[in-house]
Amino acid sequence: MNQRSKRWQDIFIVAAIILLATALRVYRLDELPPGLHFDEAFNATMARNVLLGVERPIFFRQDLTEEPMAIYTTALAFGILGQSAWTLRFVSALVGIAGVGALYFLARALFQSRWIAALSALTLAVLYWHLNFSRLGMEPIFTPLMATLAFAFLWQGLSLRAAHPSSTLRSAQNARRAMTLPFALAGFFFAATLYTYKAALFIPILVGAFILLEIILDHAFWARHHRGLIIFALVAILVYAPLGLYLVAHPDEFFQRPSTVAATNFTIVENIARVAGMFFINGDTNPRSNLPERPALDPFLALGFSIGIAICLARFRRDAPARFLLLWLIVMSLPSILTDFAPHFGRNLAVTPALALIVAFGFASLIEHSRLNRSLFTVRFACSLLIAGFAFSTFSTARDYFFVWGARTGLYDSFDVGIYTLAQKLRDRPGDEIVYITPADPEHYTIRFALDDRDVRVFDGRRVIVLPPAESVATFGIITRADTRTRARLEKFYREARVIEPLDDFTAQPYAIILRVQGAPHIAPEKIVHANFGDVIELIGYDIAREQNAVALTLYWRSRAITRDDYTVFAQLLGAPNPATQSPVWAQADAQPTDPTSHWRVGEIIIDESRIPLPENLPRGEYEIQIGMYILNTGARLPVFTSNRAPTERDSVSIERSTYP
Repeated sequence: MNQRSKRWQDIFIVAAIILLATALRVYRLDELPPGLHFDEAFNATMARNVLLGVERPIFFRQDLTEEPMAIYTTALAFGILGQSAWTLRFVSALVGIAGVGALYFLARALFQSRWIAALSALTLAVLYWHLNFSRLGMEPIFTPLMATLAFAFLWQGLSLRAAHPSSTLRSAQNARRAMTLPFALAGFFFAATLYTYKAALFIPILVGAFILLEIILDHAFWARHHRGLIIFALVAILVYAPLGLYLVAHPDEFFQRPSTVAATNFTIVENIARVAGMFFINGDTNPRSNLPERPALDPFLALGFSIGIAICLARFRRDAPARFLLLWLIVMSLPSILTDFAPHFGRNLAVTPALALIVAFGFASLIEHSRLNRSLFTVRFACSLLIAGFAFSTFSTARDYFFVWGARTGLYDSFDVGIYTLAQKLRDRPGDEIVYITPADPEHYTIRFALDDRDVRVFDGRRVIVLPPAESVATFGIITRADTRTRARLEKFYREARVIEPLDDFTAQPYAIILRVQGAPHIAPEKIVHANFGDVIELIGYDIAREQNAVALTLYWRSRAITRDDYTVFAQLLGAPNPATQSPVWAQADAQPTDPTSHWRVGEIIIDESRIPLPENLPRGEYEIQIGMYILNTGARLPVFTSNRAPTERDSVSIERSTYP
């Protein structure tokens, strides 16, 4: 077969395998995974910021820090395909598909075998572990692609140099350039891995260990390859320099995430067993990373892996590819062994190409052994078993992902489906409506990305309620699964309150409602007050209740002006001077409102709660309760204003006189 025919055969094989990989990675991508998990939403939010020019850092400090490659790639895709969860995940799908093609290239360089290359790519294409992360909008999937390309070019350079003696190359400049280019590209992609994900920090250890081992076992290795390896190192240093210099200047950021997930010495011993067992027995239990506890390999692939491992061990001293694969498997398992929640398929994802190569090596060796029998029947039988086995693996992966894992009702919470759907629906409300969500974190990236810059107020209705300015139209997204209080209170304050849409989870249980209110609320505090603090905040009323050892206050505040300060409310119980302290203050409660004052908008009414604990030795007598506000950092109090909005010398108001206890 001539060179051109071989090239077309390669193209046909790769195209067929990539077609299969593509089908598995893009089928129902708009449905599975559902929702948008927090970590995915972080990448999406940062990518949108990059696209809009809000920030374009070399390293992202938020969310315990993250490398930039996935975010910048997603920003580019957002600019072309639009900003959506589908686009975010489509980027990962493309990277996963490219990883399958890159592995074919690496296997050809390692083994000079089209047969092993095809089996390697096919294994990765149907590997559940790799498929799962190819459909998540997260950064780990970038690491195996960049590592595979780096190793493919590195191995190509090593093979080319070994195939052409230095005496021949020295007289041929074009041959020298042909030898230099693979090492330069290997250095580029090697450095690129360090822009992908924290676990990639182990790749320099892998490459360094392999080169050192080759120098020990092959004394001529350095003499043959030193020029190419120096080029490799120089290019890698140059490409990594921008990120490397930043991390040298900010070492605390560099170690922030690793320090939070590091395992103890005792746990590391347990993790070794767990990681070893993940291939055959129990895999990752996280439903976002795996069908919980599904081993990394199905029975068929486990067979090929076992054979491949045995052959690699047998050939360790005489076969450089065998040494490389074993080192790859061991070193890139360390990110999971040395951290918590082992086995962690995300941190171990860079193992998957090595896994596929070892499986292919095992099966190819089996077929080669059958050929030695010189029996056509034996060869055909072995090939038939191989075809049937890969058909089984493909079926097993598709079934487990799309029909078993995809049908799990727990995915509703695992992928933040509820809050993502609720935020999207609130985003689409008419622009003249004020939108509220309770209870939720305003910095939750799933909410931020889904709202797409829609202005929304977030508060915790389990402890406070925020009412919109009078005569406005407002929509409340209430997560009733968590907040069982807000709906009843709104229906009490607004006679025309109505539920626009309920949201149920995957088990048809209520998750949230969207409720619309309009007009002025009908609030009726037990006691009416008109206390203007700094012409910024007004206390308009309160409810009071006696508990066994405390006084419970419900305070009705109205925002008069926007403030950037988060004020602290103090509630004091004052009486005759305390003999022990010579102060009239017998009890006091200081706390910021549950909804911070910097969030308050003009005209809103905030109904919050405060509780003054009473001392056990409180003598019976007449006491008064005073309320005021101050800035915690400075102690500066807000002055009380008159009805004409003029400041007075007072900085608190008396709201209640009564006998205690």
